[in-house]
Amino acid sequence: MIRSLAAFSAALFLSTAPAMSQSAPFNVRYDDTIPTLESFAGHDFGGEVTRPEQAIAYIRALEAAAPERVEVFSYATSWEGRELVYAVIGSPERMADLDRVREGMAALANPGDLTAAERDRLIEEMPIVVWLSYGVHGDEISPTGAGLRTAYHLLAAEGDETVETIFENALIIIDPTQNPDGRARFVNSFESARGLEPSPDRYAVEHDQPWPRGRYNHYLFDLNRDWFALTQPETRGKVREMQVWWPQVVVDSHEMSGDSTYFFAPSAEPFNPNIEDNQRRTQELIGRNHVGYFDELGYHYFTREVYDAFYPGYGDMWPTLHGAVSMTYEQGSARGLSWRRPDGSILTYGDGVDRNFVTSLSTIEAAARNRVQLLGEYTDFRASGGRQANGNAAAVFDASTNSWNADRLARQLAYQGITVERLEGRQSLCGASFEEGAYVVRYDQPSGRLARTLLEPTTDLPTDFVDEQERRREAGLNAQLYDVTAWALPLMSNVRAVQCRRAPGTAGTIVNADGTPQADLPDMDASWGYAIPWDDAGQAHLVAALARDGVSMRTTSLPFRIGNETYPTGSVVVPRRDNVAELDFLITRHARESGAEVHAMDTSWVDEGPNPGSSNFSPVIAPRIALLWGQGTGATETGATRYVLERRYNLPVTIIRPSTIGRADLDRFDVIIMPDQGFPGYTSMLSGARSALQSYVSQGGVLVGLGTATRWLSDSDNGFLPMQRERAVGTPRDSEASSSGVTDGSILNSQAERLIAEAVHGAMPDSSPGALVSVTANTDSWMSAGYEDGAYALVTGSDIYAPVALDDATTAMRFGTPEELLQGGYLWAEYAEQLALKPFVVTRRMGRGHVIAFTQSPTTRAYLEGLDLLLLNAVLLGPANSNRLR
Repeated sequence: MIRSLAAFSAALFLSTAPAMSQSAPFNVRYDDTIPTLESFAGHDFGGEVTRPEQAIAYIRALEAAAPERVEVFSYATSWEGRELVYAVIGSPERMADLDRVREGMAALANPGDLTAAERDRLIEEMPIVVWLSYGVHGDEISPTGAGLRTAYHLLAAEGDETVETIFENALIIIDPTQNPDGRARFVNSFESARGLEPSPDRYAVEHDQPWPRGRYNHYLFDLNRDWFALTQPETRGKVREMQVWWPQVVVDSHEMSGDSTYFFAPSAEPFNPNIEDNQRRTQELIGRNHVGYFDELGYHYFTREVYDAFYPGYGDMWPTLHGAVSMTYEQGSARGLSWRRPDGSILTYGDGVDRNFVTSLSTIEAAARNRVQLLGEYTDFRASGGRQANGNAAAVFDASTNSWNADRLARQLAYQGITVERLEGRQSLCGASFEEGAYVVRYDQPSGRLARTLLEPTTDLPTDFVDEQERRREAGLNAQLYDVTAWALPLMSNVRAVQCRRAPGTAGTIVNADGTPQADLPDMDASWGYAIPWDDAGQAHLVAALARDGVSMRTTSLPFRIGNETYPTGSVVVPRRDNVAELDFLITRHARESGAEVHAMDTSWVDEGPNPGSSNFSPVIAPRIALLWGQGTGATETGATRYVLERRYNLPVTIIRPSTIGRADLDRFDVIIMPDQGFPGYTSMLSGARSALQSYVSQGGVLVGLGTATRWLSDSDNGFLPMQRERAVGTPRDSEASSSGVTDGSILNSQAERLIAEAVHGAMPDSSPGALVSVTANTDSWMSAGYEDGAYALVTGSDIYAPVALDDATTAMRFGTPEELLQGGYLWAEYAEQLALKPFVVTRRMGRGHVIAFTQSPTTRAYLEGLDLLLLNAVLLGPANSNRLR
């Protein structure tokens, strides 16, 4: 511990005592010109769960009271219109010269142009920037109270040596509520259930949030997984602002089960190999500082368990890969105002505020007292970039195919501070040929470790960690993996990429994160109309926009050729005759928005394949889409599916509760999507809807099941798909077990035989921790249109489906061969062997309509952009290939 604790323990209860008596933490007096939360909101920091709008208003009240020491910046607006802000707090001298601080931090973050003397001078002059973020999960409530209390303490404490040291050495950034929509949802739920007094009973309604809970934002994203995917405004705002201030220490403050104590760093294994040893040492230094306070105050805690440092999308990992020392803190949650633990003790909301307040101040203190060392290590991290002995030097990815995805990937990388270059002309690089416009990312750049992590196919898990997970699996224990093991963006975007041992010598044009797609516009004087190839999600984006504007179009179920141009299955023709008057304007506008490729057609004649008047061409409509939403569906997958359709492709979605389906007029929808199921599942929630859905499909509707929704569709009692989930290979069936208590004797000759004997009867395959695998297309199916070269899917869970008979259904996409299956991450060997060549996407004609099942979800976290076109095949081509009477 760095400072004396003599007066600390007697004063820690600031958040639970009346505000006017809150005068003792750190044995200091408080300046009464700085407003307390009680004077502002009517309750103290730990007395009530502060609403998000109150938290923002209080931060602004602190700014008004001490403008020379705090400035508030707005960085985003949530989907529901709530403002997100952060407060910058520092000494009057620092705050008067913030532009110089920003310039200095940017120079240290990009030290290649600095001389040694300039570097040393900046390290001597600049403050250490400490960024404290609170409440990324809206129902993890005490961190926000602690953030407000930390800001108050820094501004109101008088005569406190620690605060003086902090202001001499540090600039503090406080983001009090990272997820205001989710927090508002929680507070509304909690307040609506409150009675005469708070109930600590874990089964009380005030602790039992209705679906989807307050954890998620408006589109039900887990914002602590979105940092490199950058799908949500809350995340994009933070990522942008972190590149303004370039913090050296970052804290992401959370809550966990109320039966737990407190977690702080060091993190658990595994560590991402792109983390430096000195970052791990500083985690321990800060953790030891916390221990001094926690021991004195009698607080319990744990370290090095559960919360690892591997997945780059966490709120602590993304800054770490930029060079910061970043940490997750987890406090046991009262999930309200009080919670009775198993031993009978009561955990209060104020307890959580207290502990998060202690670690907040302890973090700032440790950083301030080690300013020069941490600034130097941060600068060295940025200077060394992604250089790695015997490693890859760069990545090159292609933009000649899947250009929509390639362009989006380039801008996504550029947005998070990674330098991306666009090459001119054809290039031969790294043993491969690339057409015009290929992208290069060199790992020898300040953000090179982040770039390497995001672009290499696999980030290696430590060998000893893998061995331990295999041992645990054999022993029937859960794997110690907190999230997926694969996230390579080229694979998830379905963009061809190669890793280069040497960086390309050719320099390219630097990509602007805010750039727009480059459209290949046709001759607008085409006499017959236009052709739109179906080989890229940007093409589908264009078609969806035209359909919404009432443009008449037809899609083909067979390829056709005009001259030297072959148009694959799914391609769309747009005739000029009998179409909207503003056709040329709409084609031009939407093609520019999507960067789509459009070809002029002077005649309807084709040189090979069906003509536009053939029955192999069908009308494309603006689909009326319904999405099951609510109890029984998995919140994050449901929200991600809605987001992809609405926000990425501008396709409106009507959300319907599963309990409503059985009595709804389904004829008003062209497509009904069943996302991944959640508690209590579709068997319970759709018990009265089976016949309505069967009638809907038979009359021409398209029913789409994603991920675990396939379980319900494949249930023989429901009659939608003739599919079966597989048990683990070599697992005894339930019927083989004796019910008499006596069974035949056996002899075990090997450990392998023992493992089989000990296997759970009828067990499913061991759950995949999350790996990227190859999928291949059945090119005879319209459902696989645009995927002649295959794609990549993320596999999680234990669901593997048996092959489907050709006369029962069509397997449109299947998993790759055993040799080519695993493309990124870690997969249990037995799981991989069993998954190879099994169904990924299955379609079945049912009356006039179609049932479509994805055995793994294509919309997970909205970051599998390479599968977007496959989802659009279901919602755009599905209705076109049905025979619904209109």
